[in-house]
Amino acid sequence: MQGYKHLSELGVLTTDDISNLARQIHARFRVDQVKEDVLPHIKTLIEDFKAHKIPGHPLAAVHLISCLKEMEQYSEFEQYWAWVQQQDEDFCDARTYGAAIECLAYQGTPLATLEFLWGEAISRYSTTVVPSVAMTSGRGVPVMLLQGIITARLFHGNWRAAYEALDICIRLYPTLTPPRIYELFVYERPVREAYIVFLLACRAGTPPRSSVLTPLMKEVWLKTGDVRAVLRLVYTWVAAGGTPDPIHLNSLIGAVLGSFPSKLAKDDPTYEPRFQATFEAIRNLIQAFTSMGVPLRHGAFNTVISIGGKLKRPELVHTGFEELLKAGLSPNEVTYRTLLNAVADMKDVGLLESSWEMLKQGQRDSRRRWDVMDFKSFTRAAISCGKEDYFQRELEALKHELGPSMFSGVRTAFLRATQSGGERKPDKREPVPIDRETLQKEVLTLTQIFSSGTIGDFTKTDTESLFNITPDQNPRGAKATPEQEEELKEIYTRLCGSGTSSAYNKSAVSAAANAIADVEPGTSITGFSIDQLRWENWKAINRLLFEAEVFDLEAEAEAEKKTIDASQGQIIAALKELKDNKKPRNIGYEFTFWNEETAKARIKQSVEEVVQLRKEGTEGWKVREMQVRGRLVPVEE
Repeated sequence: MQGYKHLSELGVLTTDDISNLARQIHARFRVDQVKEDVLPHIKTLIEDFKAHKIPGHPLAAVHLISCLKEMEQYSEFEQYWAWVQQQDEDFCDARTYGAAIECLAYQGTPLATLEFLWGEAISRYSTTVVPSVAMTSGRGVPVMLLQGIITARLFHGNWRAAYEALDICIRLYPTLTPPRIYELFVYERPVREAYIVFLLACRAGTPPRSSVLTPLMKEVWLKTGDVRAVLRLVYTWVAAGGTPDPIHLNSLIGAVLGSFPSKLAKDDPTYEPRFQATFEAIRNLIQAFTSMGVPLRHGAFNTVISIGGKLKRPELVHTGFEELLKAGLSPNEVTYRTLLNAVADMKDVGLLESSWEMLKQGQRDSRRRWDVMDFKSFTRAAISCGKEDYFQRELEALKHELGPSMFSGVRTAFLRATQSGGERKPDKREPVPIDRETLQKEVLTLTQIFSSGTIGDFTKTDTESLFNITPDQNPRGAKATPEQEEELKEIYTRLCGSGTSSAYNKSAVSAAANAIADVEPGTSITGFSIDQLRWENWKAINRLLFEAEVFDLEAEAEAEKKTIDASQGQIIAALKELKDNKKPRNIGYEFTFWNEETAKARIKQSVEEVVQLRKEGTEGWKVREMQVRGRLVPVEE
C-alpha cells in the first residue's frame, strides 16, 4: 500500500494486481487481527473503485466483503455492497454474491431475502445454463455462491435446503469442495451429523483445520461417551493428510481413561488386566504422536492425573505423575494444580499436604508469582478433605508474599466456597462400554496410520461402521443388504445419471484435482474413482437427512414432554395447595375439578392442543397458549 498511490496514479495496475492486493489485505487481517492496520486500506480501495481510478475484479470484492464481515464492519459493507451490486462483471459476479450472502447471514438478514439474492445471482450469471436448471443441478454455479447460500440456510435452521446445496457441491466438486463448507455443518449441526460431515471431508481428501477437530473431539466425547468415535476422528483425519497437535493427544488420553469402567472393583480379577491394557493403549498413543513429530508435553500426563481424580482412582493419579517423570519432564504449576484437584475429587486427606508442599516448592524453584488459580485448586482440595483450618494457616503464613489485595481476594473466595462445599458437579453420562480387545484394535489402527506416513486408502474402510456413533446403544442406519444396495444404485442412477467420469476427465476441475493430488485421472487421493466418490457421497447425504429428521423428531418430543410435565406439575401443586388449605380457592380454571385425574387429563389435552396449533402454524396459537397458561396459574382471592 506504500506504493499503491503512485502506481494507481500512473495507471499501471491491472485487474490481477488489484485482486492480489485485496487478497493480501484480507490475509494480513486474518493473521494479525488488527482492524486499525487494515480498515483504512479497504476504505481507500473502495473509494477508488467507486471513482473508477483503478480497475475492478470480482475476487477483489469477495476479499473486501469477507474482511469487512470478519471485522464486523457491517455499515461499510452495506454501503459497498449497494454500489458493487449494480456494477458489471468487471466488479461483481456470482462469487461476489456468495460473499455478500454470507455477510448478510451473519447480520441475521431474513432467509427469504438471502434466497432472493441466490436466485438473482443465478439469473444474472448462469449464461450457459437455464437458471432453473442451474438452481436445481448446480451447473454453472461457483463454489463461493454455494458456500454463501449454505451459510444462510444453516444459520436460519433450514437444514434440508442446506444439505441439498451440500449435495450439489460435493457432486460437482467431489475432491475440491473447500473444507470451510464442511466446517459450517460441523459448527451448526448436532454432534451425530457433525461427526459424519467431518468424516466426509476427510474421505474426499480435504480434511478440515486442526482447530475444527479439537472441539469436535470434545463434543463427541461429552455427548456420546464413545471412545471409538473419538479415536476414529483422529485417525481418519490423519489418514486424509491432517497433522495432529498435542491437544489432540490430551483429548484421546482423556477419552481412553474415561472409558475405564468406573464401577470395576480393584479386587475384581479383570481389573488389573484392564488397567494395564488401558495404560498400554496410552503409551502407544504417546509413541504414535511422537513418531509424527508431535512434541510430548505436560498436558498428556496432567490429563491422566485429572481423570484419575474424577474416577477416584489413586493408582491412576500416581501412575500419571510417575509417567511424567519417566518422560523426562518436570512437573509445572498446572501439574500441581491438577494434582490438588484430583485430591479434591478423591477426598484424599493423606495426599493433601504433600501435594500443596510440592506446589509451594515448585513455585519457589521457578521464582514465579503466586496465581489465584493456585489457591482455587488448594481451596477445593482443603474443603473437600475437611481441612479448612489447614488452608487458613497456610494462607496466613503466605500473607506477606501475596500482598493485601490478593490475600483478601483469596480469603473471600475461600469463605464463599466453604458455604457451597466446593463440590464439582458429577458427570451424569456413562461412557459406552468397550472391551479390552476392541480398545487395543482401535488404538492399533491409529498407530498404523500414523506410522504409514501416507494418505490412507479409504476404499478399504467400512463407511457405515465408521459413521456410527454408540452403535451398541442407539444403532441408526443399519447396513444395507446387497439387494438394498442395488436398489439404491438404481435410484441414484435415475436421479444423477449413470456416470460422469468422461465429462469429469475433460473438465478443468479434473485437471486441477489431478495436478494437486498427483494421482490417476478421475481418481481421488483417498483411493476412490470420482464416480464412486459421488455415489458414496450421495448415500452419506441421505444418511445425514435421516439423522437430521430423527434429531428434530426427538427434540420436538422432548420439548413436548417437558411442556406437558411442567403443566401437570403446576396443576398437581395447585390442587395439593387447595387440599391442604381445606378452603375453596379460585385457581383459575374454567371449572373447578375435585378429581385430580380428570384435571390432569383436561390440562394435558389443552397443552397438546396448543402444541398441535403451533406445529400447524395456525393463526392465533399464541393467544390460545396464553389462555392455557393463565388457567395454570393460581389466582389469589
